[in-house]
Amino acid sequence: MVNDIKKILEIAIHAPSGENCQPWKFKIKDNQIYLFNIPERDQSPYNFGQRGAFVSHGALIENISIASLAVGLKAKISLFPERDDPNLVAIISFAKSMAREESLFPYILERTTNRRAYKKIPLTTEQRQAILNSANQISKGKILLTENKEDIKILSLVGAMNERLVLENEVLHHFLFSHINWTEKENQEKKIGFYIKTLELPPPAQLAFKIFSSWKVLKKLNKIGISKAIWKQNGRVYGSCSAIGIITTQGNNNEDFVNVGKVMQRMWLTATKLSLSLQPMTGILFFMQRIIAGRFEPFSSDQIKLIQESYENVRRIFKLRNETVPMMFRTGYSDPPTARALKLEPEIVFD
Repeated sequence: MVNDIKKILEIAIHAPSGENCQPWKFKIKDNQIYLFNIPERDQSPYNFGQRGAFVSHGALIENISIASLAVGLKAKISLFPERDDPNLVAIISFAKSMAREESLFPYILERTTNRRAYKKIPLTTEQRQAILNSANQISKGKILLTENKEDIKILSLVGAMNERLVLENEVLHHFLFSHINWTEKENQEKKIGFYIKTLELPPPAQLAFKIFSSWKVLKKLNKIGISKAIWKQNGRVYGSCSAIGIITTQGNNNEDFVNVGKVMQRMWLTATKLSLSLQPMTGILFFMQRIIAGRFEPFSSDQIKLIQESYENVRRIFKLRNETVPMMFRTGYSDPPTARALKLEPEIVFD
């Protein structure tokens, strides 16, 4: 069974994570996987309370559940089994079962973020229903979609507000540019962080992006409105989609964020199966998590107001009450991405 578990993990690690940080490691003991979070892998301003990392762990766990069925095992998940060790995200045990065809299994290795401009083609009824129903097998987490053009225009600017803040806030600016892999060689060596080609910047924008890496230069450019111009331009790119959706949960604890990650992955695999592209737009949502908790750094009062107004637009459009919103995404039809994020080999300890 150990060999089967290793195969499962080699597939399951193809899960999304913030900045492609891949914040996980594994211990295999008595045919069980002990899944650990690595907090030092993701110290970003987005990852308040490691909640972003827990969403990534949820996606990983969903991959494990899907892949195990394909090799004749059934996974049983115990989340946060030890209160004294919050970094032990799950213990996953396995039982023998009949190998069966799992419809989403082939798409684990195909799933990827696509930041290109999309084609403004409506979803079919079948596509829309499949995306909405993809959360049904998971007890917590709900998917909501809008295809209204005015809603999409507003939500696209909410998603692009992340880039505006990155260009206007020195802490966020330093974080982004310290995680950029500028060459294919650098990307192959690190296999972690943002590869510049995955950002889908046209040649003129690539040159500008290099210039923007200097905070001193960028501060001067912001005085003539460069950050706002890029915000609006990115909003137009994000608006070229079939639909924008969110994933909500009723609670706000670590387990809730793991479950949102499970819903996210199943939804994303479903979209991939339907030949739809998808891009998460979560920056503002995770910044709002900080603000709700009273952690206002590293934002100025004006930036806090922009985050709050953006978040309220999400709540208004989707008619939310007390739900937590950890995930927003756009989906639609697009050409394949120019490049994909690479993955590290799974870090496995045998006990």
